[in-house]
Amino acid sequence: MKILNNSNKLIAVLMAAAVTSTFAITPLVLADETKHATAPAASENGDDKKDIKQQETQKKAIAKQEKKQNELLEKINKDVLDGFKKVADATKLINDGKEKDAIDVLEAATGKFDIALAANPDLGLIPIAASVDVIALITLPETVKAQVELAKDYLSDSRVQVARAILAPLTDEIVTSTSYLPMSTYPDAIKLATKELVAGNQQAASEVLATALSTIVINRSVIPLSLVRAESMIKAASETDKENDKAMAMSLLDDAKQQLKLATALGYTDKHSSVYKDISAQIKALKKEAKGKNKVEKLYVKLQESVKGLLGKHSELEEVKSDEKK
Repeated sequence: MKILNNSNKLIAVLMAAAVTSTFAITPLVLADETKHATAPAASENGDDKKDIKQQETQKKAIAKQEKKQNELLEKINKDVLDGFKKVADATKLINDGKEKDAIDVLEAATGKFDIALAANPDLGLIPIAASVDVIALITLPETVKAQVELAKDYLSDSRVQVARAILAPLTDEIVTSTSYLPMSTYPDAIKLATKELVAGNQQAASEVLATALSTIVINRSVIPLSLVRAESMIKAASETDKENDKAMAMSLLDDAKQQLKLATALGYTDKHSSVYKDISAQIKALKKEAKGKNKVEKLYVKLQESVKGLLGKHSELEEVKSDEKK
């Protein structure tokens, strides 16, 4: 969700999102080089079992984010939300030339904000909208690298739009977006807009309302699915190792490494970073130790924590559309 130049469109978007969170998943497949197209039969290496495990983990990760957003929406202050809706109604009335009706609605909105602030003067950023969007990419690191190189060739020939079309599908993530109303500035802006409207300054009132909309804070959290899958594979490898199925455990660790490579190919993490190098080294060491009779439970725990840490570093991207910060 992004701030739009057209304030009426933004109001419509925010109002729709404030009622329910949205959830969409679009699986993408690049070229023909997918895991399912190239892997041996499940009866030979148990790929079906691994695929099911990955899908289950991915679904759980998505469901977890959707639940968090829904819980966030449940915390919305009703008076604040009612006031925000009334501002939306007033904006439409102003555009329709119904200034007197707009004044009444804006005054009612101010009343709602006053009630909320009277109950809690320390109100800061109040959530008014939330959404969860998912794009799952099914491909190999080599395919992504080939696509990137192809895009570079087109860019070198100034064929920007072709390169853009090639790079656009290279997304594998869960994105949660939350819009917050800054109660330290927004109610005062509505009062000022009302004052301008009472004075007959319709244009000034509209500009104040548009500025108020631009102070909405949007927080985006981006979680790379490839890293979620890597975490899943490591956990599954640990469980399989305890069952003394060393071959499957080694295969799962290889899959985890493959997902890490996919994350770097897609730009979610850097293969030259110390964290990535450390995780790669841990996987290599774990495979070596796990092949023997040594106990490796602590190594698995450390590896899982390292991947969780990498996920944490890449899961928060905040977009602030004003100087208002929490």
